[in-house]
Amino acid sequence: MYRIEISPRARGQLRKLKIEYKFSLSLIINDLKEDPFIGKPLVRDFLGRYSYRVGVYRIIYRIKTKENPVEIITAGHRSTVYN
Repeated sequence: MYRIEISPRARGQLRKLKIEYKFSLSLIINDLKEDPFIGKPLVRDFLGRYSYRVGVYRIIYRIKTKENPVEIITAGHRSTVYN
């Protein structure tokens, strides 16, 4: 089982989402505890990070090797999350 760390930026972004997306994303975060490799590996500028899609929303995260933490870097609409 992996431990989840949410960055302050991602925490603020998650607070601003509509309630139905908050619920979906919280379920995804729980799934990431079990298997963080279910997301899509990103390339180029985002190498070493993963993306998980929920409709038009994305969670961008990184898997650290020390003590199995998964760090959620950012979460939000796909048009702004990759900036």
